Amino acid sequence: MRLLISFLLFIIASLDCVSQPTITGKITDQQGNSLPGASIYILNTLDGVSANSEGTYTLVTFEKGNQVVVVSSIGYESINRSIILENKIYTLNLKLKEAVGELDEVVISAGTIEATNDRKVAVLRPLDIVTTAGAAGDIIGAIQTLPGTTRVGEQTGLFVRGGDASEANVIIDGMVVQNFFTSDVPGIAQRSRFSPFQFKGTSFSSGGYSVRYGQALSSVLELSTNDLPAKSNVNVGLNMSGLFGSVAKVFGKNSLEVTGSYINVAPFYNLASTNFDFYKAPEGVSGSMRWVHKNGDKSLFKLLVSHGGFSSGTEIPDINNASQRFRFGIKNSNTYSNASYLQNINSKLYSFSAVSFGRNVDDINFGATPSKTEEWRLQGRTELGFEINNNLQLLSGAEWQRFSVKRNFDTFNSGFDEKQTSIYTELEWKPSRKFGVKSGLRGEHSDLLNQFAISPRISAAYKVGKQSQVSIASGVFYQNPNNRYLLANKLASFQRAIHYIANYQWITDKQTFRVEGYYKSYDRLVRELNEPFNPNAFRFISGDIDNSGNGFAQGIDVFWRDRKLVENLDYWVSYSWVDTQRLFENFTTRATPTFISDHNLNVIAKYFVEPLKVNIAATYTFATGRPYYNPNSAEFLNDRVPHFENISLNISYVTTIRKVFAVFYAGVDNVTNRKNIFGYRYSTDGVQRFPIEPALYRSVFVGMSSSLSAFNRDEL
Repeated sequence: MRLLISFLLFIIASLDCVSQPTITGKITDQQGNSLPGASIYILNTLDGVSANSEGTYTLVTFEKGNQVVVVSSIGYESINRSIILENKIYTLNLKLKEAVGELDEVVISAGTIEATNDRKVAVLRPLDIVTTAGAAGDIIGAIQTLPGTTRVGEQTGLFVRGGDASEANVIIDGMVVQNFFTSDVPGIAQRSRFSPFQFKGTSFSSGGYSVRYGQALSSVLELSTNDLPAKSNVNVGLNMSGLFGSVAKVFGKNSLEVTGSYINVAPFYNLASTNFDFYKAPEGVSGSMRWVHKNGDKSLFKLLVSHGGFSSGTEIPDINNASQRFRFGIKNSNTYSNASYLQNINSKLYSFSAVSFGRNVDDINFGATPSKTEEWRLQGRTELGFEINNNLQLLSGAEWQRFSVKRNFDTFNSGFDEKQTSIYTELEWKPSRKFGVKSGLRGEHSDLLNQFAISPRISAAYKVGKQSQVSIASGVFYQNPNNRYLLANKLASFQRAIHYIANYQWITDKQTFRVEGYYKSYDRLVRELNEPFNPNAFRFISGDIDNSGNGFAQGIDVFWRDRKLVENLDYWVSYSWVDTQRLFENFTTRATPTFISDHNLNVIAKYFVEPLKVNIAATYTFATGRPYYNPNSAEFLNDRVPHFENISLNISYVTTIRKVFAVFYAGVDNVTNRKNIFGYRYSTDGVQRFPIEPALYRSVFVGMSSSLSAFNRDEL
């Protein structure tokens, strides 16, 4: 009787198993070695599993009919297999081919953290950005969790290794974006204008970057837009501050994408207590069109055209009379276009050409005083890449750009027009899989300054183990004086910085460790002569200037990311220490600038609760107090605000509704409602002091987005 019952239970279990499509098998490499942790999932669904320690798997799904099974493993080329699913068991054993030139080959990386969808070592992907608590889906908000950066909540821009916002350039498909951020509003750091889902990868260089780029003393953030989509799709989203949508149509070798968005934070601010009085809450409309043509591996053409406008108005207290306020209102119009063409002439030679144009107009009212700033930039680039042999690659190119800034303030008019021409060449040599060196030379000429400069740069790396290597880099970098001096017709020479960098990194398929030390010397910085210090960034420049300024920045950056310790847990820790002083602008003596925190710590954690399809994320940020100017202090910039501390949480629910991929999310920034302060402003007589506060101490944000497009389950 017992034997009969056992047999019946076995039959029932077997029938239950085959009542759903089931796929089983083993994943190995080309030599037959098992690949534990390989990901197996059904495209455009949430159904997927990971291979066990022996490389075997069992995937049970409710999906039926024509489906695509995707198998991937970091370090190997992904495989797609079409299959017609019915209520039965399928056996699918697959061998993955090792991706050429990754991990086992040295990668020259000093100063640079790269992340692209097709590289094994991806540090920040698009979904990393939008699921990072506290980043609010902003590219720069997520980049600021990486080592080498400093959060400066009251100023717009990217602050890297002791440099101010003007020392970092943002690049899209090889071209400088002159107005990457939304236009400045006093005391409020602005977001970037672009969505992270527009880009397939990032390369963040906190120093020692390639000779392809110049005019940035500290850093370059390089963004690469998506190629031809795999299929047509529709995306829509709604949140507390607006809505957005996009439609992409793929036909043959071409795709056309149209996007649009509307933002109005009035409903959000009506529910929150703000530290700024908005008589007009920020409101804006934007749209873009994108065309991609891809001819297999032979050529790739991309065209992006975007336009947007926004307006806002705040009441700002008069520092000399606490009972008085004046209104700051801004209306902005921004246009950006970028076209690039990549041609693989043959297996050894390729060409790349690009052109971009951007125009930005700000109409501003300071109380009763009108002001208008109009700026535009036209840039072109062409380059050739030649693989001389398997160990030697040569890159040569040239770029030309012309940009103009004009400003009217009441009856005062100013402006400048600049033309820059650059040529560069770079040679990368890898005599073995363990050693590589890259050296380059860049020459650039400024028409406005009537000056030519040559920038030599070199970097090298050596693998000390299968997953570890050491790298070094050094180079010379030049940059024009700040626009405020050029607008005042105060012309000086190029400013200069010299970088020295050394790092060690250890990388496996699910873990990354990097430690990097650097020293950066500044010279030829612009100084205002015989002028008292004035902390007002909008001050008029009336005195003489020269290039007698100097300074230094030194520090250590540490980064650790782990996706192995606990299944479905992804976390990273970044720490930066920076020691910097400079004598520049209207500083009276060498000092640490107000945008510097000596110590910065970020801890980011994400956990995906697979049975519930819920992603939980948390971010902890700590920064030591920044200097501020106290006119009553005997020492210049010696006073410091209290340390900055912030905890952010968000939760998102991932689901599919009739094959529509949807995410519902909610987040809380500054959970503890800590009263962080960025600095202080003083009245002219030094008696009254006003704290510089964030727009909000604590905020709650909810929204949803949905997509008909395919997505990679691993990115969740």
